[in-house]
Parts: sequence; C-alpha cells; structure tokens
Amino acid sequence: MFYEVRRLRLLRELAAHGTIAATAQACSLTPSAVSQQLSLLEREAGTPLLVRDGRRVVLTEAARVLVASTERVLEELERARAEVTALSGSVRGTVRLSSFPSAAVALAAPAIAACRAAHPDLRVQLDEREPEESVRGLRQHTCDVALVYEYNLLPRLPDEGVRLQRLLEEPLVAALPPGHEAPADGGPLALADLAREPWIAPHSDNALRTVLERACQQAGFEPRLDYASDDYTVIMSLVEAGLGVSLIPRLVAEPLSTDVRLCEVAGLRLTRRISVAARAGAARDPGVAAVAAALREAAELTDR
Repeated sequence: MFYEVRRLRLLRELAAHGTIAATAQACSLTPSAVSQQLSLLEREAGTPLLVRDGRRVVLTEAARVLVASTERVLEELERARAEVTALSGSVRGTVRLSSFPSAAVALAAPAIAACRAAHPDLRVQLDEREPEESVRGLRQHTCDVALVYEYNLLPRLPDEGVRLQRLLEEPLVAALPPGHEAPADGGPLALADLAREPWIAPHSDNALRTVLERACQQAGFEPRLDYASDDYTVIMSLVEAGLGVSLIPRLVAEPLSTDVRLCEVAGLRLTRRISVAARAGAARDPGVAAVAAALREAAELTDR
C-alpha cells in the first residue's frame, strides 16, 4: 500500500495541533478538507488512525507509527531534493528567510547583503515571524530558513522535522536609568537590588515577559510591572526617563541604549540562544547552505 505524502503531512500536523480545526487553520485548509484527507489516509492504511475524544482526536498506535515514519520520509525527500538541486553546481533561485525583528537588524540584513554580493543569481526574501511561527513555516514550506531564539528559562522549541544550529548565545542585561546606583566597576548587578524598582516589560512578547517574571521570582521578589510596550525603543525611552528598569537581550538593548546603563545579572544564568533553523535534510541545498553560512559569519562578527 502506498501513502500520499500530503496526507501524511496532515496526520503529522494533527499530532502536533490536537484538533481538526487547529490543523486546518495551520495548513490553510477547511476542517472538512482535513477530515476528508485523513479519512482517505485511513483507507490507504486499512486501519483506524483516529479516535474522537470530545473536541479533540486521539491518534491510534498505527497513527503514531505513521507519524514517526513520516518525519523520516520527509527528511529523506528533503535531502533528495537538496542533493538534486546541488548537482547544478550553482547557487540560484529563491530562499525565503524568516526572522524575529532584532535578529533581522543584526544578522539577516548583513547576511542578505553578503549573499547578494557573492551569489547574484540567488534571491533572498525576508519576512518577520516569531520563533514558533517560523518553525511552523519551515514544516509547512512557507519559509526555507529561519532565525529563532530560545530562552534558557523556558522550554525548548519543538524541533520535529527541523534542525537548529546555534549561532550565538547572548546574556539578558538589566537596563537602568542614567545615574542609577549600579556597580561602579561595571560589574554584574543582583536582580534583588532592583526589587523595589518599577519594571518595564514587553506587552505581547510573552516569552521575554515570562523570563523577566521568573528571573525576579528566582531573585526572591515579584516585579511591579508599571509599564508595558511592544516597542523596544519605547521601553528604552521609559528607562532613560527614569521611570523604571527592564530586562532585555543584549542584541536588542545595545543599539538602543543611548544613556541607559546596561548591566549583566549576577547569580542567575539568563541567556537567549539564537539559532538558524532549516528543514531536516535541507542542509545540502545550495541556497539554504549559502544563507546559513552568511548568517554564521554575521553572528561571528556580532559576537566579537
């Protein structure tokens, strides 16, 4: 019995999302279309794949076997496509790169410029997405390479069907108003020393906001969040105006610091790891390899 690869992909997405409706939304299909394709896959398999449990569906043992096999099949298909493309010996075509904003400034822009200079027949398209959305985009083939981040205080990104390569690991720094009583030698600052300060936090960046709250809790206090903004320029301006303190990744803070004092945090390991991600099996694709190499070079320059 042969299985339709598109239907196997749908089963994999259902395993990740848990409901027909969420799978349909993630794959830009209607729920009825997803149900129809999964019914055809059950017919191909000759055995039940799904059991309904209220609004959710539970995968049978046969379905779980198919999902595990699907990851290997898709990786081999991606590898075959990349190796066939590499036979041309040239770097051409279009690579879709997704990035979160601060990495787009520090890493994607110089990497794209380097690719344009070295490979004039390669077109790199850039859009902005947060890491979870980028990983979904790789799995669903709406992007080819992605810059993603992970905070050490939060769970790792799901990486089924995706390979992450570390580019750099940066500290989170405390952003303090000018004249704030920070260590005179520029050394690390204990978060506990900021327990009575008003805090400025991201509004929609739930990951960084959660890290800020957890870090303060580990330091023994609950932060008083007086201000929130999705614009890091606004956050730094509020800090500079003396209205509070914040906790921001160095890559974000340094270009915006002006008169704000930036101090590493003592006693707590607070880091953000930035990685380049691509579909498993895609490493030998000439365009993907060229973009990934340019991003590594940009990261090396940034990390000096």
